[in-house]
Amino acid sequence: MTDGSKQAWNDVAERFTSLGKRVTENYRSGGPEPSPKQPQRGVEEVVREIGNQVGRAFEALDETVRDEDARRELRGAFNALGTALSATVDEATGAIRGTPPPVDDPPRPDDAET
Repeated sequence: MTDGSKQAWNDVAERFTSLGKRVTENYRSGGPEPSPKQPQRGVEEVVREIGNQVGRAFEALDETVRDEDARRELRGAFNALGTALSATVDEATGAIRGTPPPVDDPPRPDDAET
């Protein structure tokens, strides 16, 4: 893997990590943490608690997606993913054809945001 594609994949990781932290923050601010219960509780109570936690997770995700900064960050993360995939495919194609990888990095899709 060349430095260009390696950096592109590092950028993907950084952007999705940042987005994951934003969802986590929204999840944690969405309500109180569940309190420990007695070890022997009914199955219905466990299922209800799991349902509540899933609901909190979806609410945090929804809150994150409604945030304009988070949407911009998500677009950037997917653009970085596209750039990394493109760089990797270009590298693989070059390796198959026996041509060296490009010296210049390809233009990044998120650089052209309007």
